[in-house]
Amino acid sequence: MTSADALPRDYWRLLSASGISNLGDGIFLAALPLLAASITRDEVAISLVAVAALLPWLLFSLPIGAIIDRSDRKRIMVVTDTVRAVILGLLTLSLTFDVAEIWMLWLLAFGLGTAEVFFDNSTEALLPEVVPQHLLEKANGRKLALDLAANTFIGTPLGSLLFATGIAWPFGIDAVTFAVAVVLIMPIRGDFRASTAPRHESASMYAEMRTGFRWLWRQPLLRSIALALALTNLAFQIPQAVFVLFALEELGVSEMQYGFLLALMGIGAVVGGLLGDRVVARLGQTMCIYGAITTWIVTLLATALYPRVWFVALAVMIESAATAVWNVVTVSLRQKVIPTELFGRVNSVYRWFAWGTLPIGSLIGGQVAAQFGLRGTYVVAAIVMCCAMAVLLTNVNTANIVRALSTKRHAGSQDETPVARSDPWFD
Repeated sequence: MTSADALPRDYWRLLSASGISNLGDGIFLAALPLLAASITRDEVAISLVAVAALLPWLLFSLPIGAIIDRSDRKRIMVVTDTVRAVILGLLTLSLTFDVAEIWMLWLLAFGLGTAEVFFDNSTEALLPEVVPQHLLEKANGRKLALDLAANTFIGTPLGSLLFATGIAWPFGIDAVTFAVAVVLIMPIRGDFRASTAPRHESASMYAEMRTGFRWLWRQPLLRSIALALALTNLAFQIPQAVFVLFALEELGVSEMQYGFLLALMGIGAVVGGLLGDRVVARLGQTMCIYGAITTWIVTLLATALYPRVWFVALAVMIESAATAVWNVVTVSLRQKVIPTELFGRVNSVYRWFAWGTLPIGSLIGGQVAAQFGLRGTYVVAAIVMCCAMAVLLTNVNTANIVRALSTKRHAGSQDETPVARSDPWFD
């Protein structure tokens, strides 16, 4: 490996912080639905936990994107991880004194979800600032693989094990992981404020959001991927919102086995993340995108038709590998095509489309499960996924990808709302 192919030191700091945070997330991912299921077995009430966690993407993604473009992205990451550590510490106390109720989980999930919008958008905006463009696929693939390994292989089985030991333990440890991540992020050097250009005093937060929306909508490739991803995430969330019940009742696993089932599902994602850049180089970006969505349709239908533990684990392993490759392609495309000064806003609009449908999917999932059974959620998800495929066919092809990558983009000339230093939102 030549020095030109080596990832920089600050990338490894960012990667370490992301990995330890995802370890905590994996613990939380296994423990929170188990906690909800221990409080109530009502499908709608449990699905509302997922709704609350995902609703901030729909409500706050656009204004948060504008804030990220005019703030130090590293500082945002430090503050949000600190907030997440405090919130989880409060949950740990409530569980210790046995006062937790389902409505508290809704509030907790909403608060953590809001922090996640800040943190995830800031991370995607920061990474291309510390990694050369020709290494983005490699950097995103390694990050995705580590995140999933920490999240699924270690975090989820550990979460279910800790929950079986004592319900407060997984949430207290999750709080500690966020605190450790803050310590790891702090040494990253540099000023990560994307723009300090003054703007006219009449400019507003709405104008900032509009700039990001207009840029994405005028870019047919990213626009189509964003709309398709909105549908694919809607599809995935329909069964995911009640997956804990599907695992416990349809598959017949125990609470401890539930975490290990999630870990098995992550094998494909880790392999896909590690090999994603090589797969993309060999097959091309277009084939990877269409191959991923075709795989998702097949695995969703297969899960509905044959709900056995080993088969579901195998199906979702394949599904998660395809998801990892999709993410390597699409995240790297955004980081290469979107101008740095606009990345926070445009990426937030993109993720508003993509993630804003998740709470809707959770609501639909609870209702579908209540009316048609848990297996019915997978059939409905496959139908929605086919609609996403139709959206991709409109603009996603090799010619448009090449055109988007080769077009010279002068960010300053596209930023319709340069920010004034006196704006209280950004200073």
